Amino acid sequence: MAQPVPRPPQPLRSALASLLGIGIGLLLTRFLPVVPSTLLNAVVLAGGAQISPRCRQASRWWGLIGCATGSLIGNGWVLATALQDTHPAAHLGGRLAAVLLLGCAGAVAAQGLGRVRPAVAHRQPRDLLRSASGLTTGVFAALVTVTFIYSGLDVARTFSSRLSTSLTILVVCLAAPGWLFHLVRQQLQAGRAFPHRPLHDVD
Repeated sequence: MAQPVPRPPQPLRSALASLLGIGIGLLLTRFLPVVPSTLLNAVVLAGGAQISPRCRQASRWWGLIGCATGSLIGNGWVLATALQDTHPAAHLGGRLAAVLLLGCAGAVAAQGLGRVRPAVAHRQPRDLLRSASGLTTGVFAALVTVTFIYSGLDVARTFSSRLSTSLTILVVCLAAPGWLFHLVRQQLQAGRAFPHRPLHDVD
């Protein structure tokens, strides 16, 4: 009887899943113009936020985070390339569309994370955001390091500055609408839980 093939340990499977997700996310958004790249990025981020609370397996959860991270980095890379244009009006429509698309994605992501109860208790929305933030920082640092190795310090410094600027813009466009949507949703829930009662006249 054939012996079962041993599976790699869970941390290794999670790491491999996150790396695979990063690669898929980069391929989805890196080689497109600004608007299509942002649209795919918004779909990946909003869809990942809807699906991730339902993931029971750690490798799938990390794979989704990796795909979202790669998609965000790829979209930021495209935007950083567009920032090299010396004519600010050249990509005005694309930049405006990117802001609107990411704002919608942030609101949808906040709605998904707020409504769905996580399948695993220790994977709350804050854990998702913390893990995605750490993974994004690591991928960013790896890209800057590879650029330094191949192109030298000056090119790496310029690339780092532009990519950091574009990622900051993308994160703000995602986080601000998402946070506002979360606050409005909390207020509506509080209003339903404690409805206003009419005051009776006291004789």
